Formats: sequence, structure tokens, C-alpha cells
Amino acid sequence: MKKFLLIFGIGLLLVPLLVFAQGSGEATCMVCRVLNIVKQIVAAIGFGLVVILIIIAGIKYMTAGGDESKTSEARKGIQNALIGLVIVVAAYFLISLAQGLVSESGGGFIQLLTDPCISCGYGGGAAGCVDDWDCPGAELCINGQCQ
Repeated sequence: MKKFLLIFGIGLLLVPLLVFAQGSGEATCMVCRVLNIVKQIVAAIGFGLVVILIIIAGIKYMTAGGDESKTSEARKGIQNALIGLVIVVAAYFLISLAQGLVSESGGGFIQLLTDPCISCGYGGGAAGCVDDWDCPGAELCINGQCQ
């Protein structure tokens, strides 16, 4: 697992170099979109696992019945779940940082929290859209604009 995380982290750091070497705005936007999908998957799976682990540890804690070894095991489980939460949040922000570096928007902390791919037209609105997934809510992408 540690090797996977190391390789994944190095890969994220190298993505901007690969994209800027291409010189194509379309390739930049494609990488930004892929990173957005990865970010959504990491958030969904990571936060889901954290919630499940906290629930399991909480049930273990409630059913420990005063047994010191079982309560310490449950506390350790809650602690590990919270450490996992910190890792998931850090991964989310690292992927957002990679998106900001890849996109040509310049970024900024607030933009990392919202949508770093806005310069690619991702996110809809006045910036335009490519498909219906780019548009907020129930809007559709018609002729490059969310309507």
C-alpha cells in the first residue's frame, strides 16, 4: 500500500510536466477532467470508508461492556478512522492542487476549493460546457453553453 501511495504521489507531481510539454489546451483540460473524476472517487470512497469504520468502532465501544481491552480496541479503531479522514482530506487537496497546476487559471486557494478547471470551460455557466456533466443542476449543455 505504501508503494502504491508513493507511486501515485510521484505521478501526481509529474502530471503538470507532462501536460505542459504537450502544449495543447485540450490535453490540459482532459487531464484536469480526469483529475476531477479521481478526486470525486477518492472523496466518495474515502469518506464512505471513514463513516463505516467509525460506526463499526462505535458499535464495538458500546458493546464492550466495560471490558478494558475491547474499549481500547474500539478507541484505536476510532483513532485510525480519524487518521484516515485526515489522509482523505489531504489527498483531496493534493489532487485539487494538481488540477490548479495543470489548468491555466493560475489557481489560488479559494479556486482550489471550488473549481480549479474553470479555465477549461469545466463547471458550466459563462465559461461554457462540453457535455451535460459540466452544467450545474438540471441544466443541459446546448451549443457550448449551460441552459
